Amino acid sequence: MLERTQARALPLLNRAVDVTPAVQTCCGACRTCVTTNVLTLAGAGIVGAVLYIRRFARRVLKVA
Repeated sequence: MLERTQARALPLLNRAVDVTPAVQTCCGACRTCVTTNVLTLAGAGIVGAVLYIRRFARRVLKVA
């Protein structure tokens, strides 16, 4: 069983090694990366707020 699992995982590991150098080259300090990070955080905050408000509204409507 272990040999079969290792044989299936081998192609995925080979692909990860090919992508790894590209991940390390980004420091996250350039304008593009900072803008992307800020927009991602803002989007996550908006989605979180919408979900919270929706949950709160359901509770209020159930009680009323």
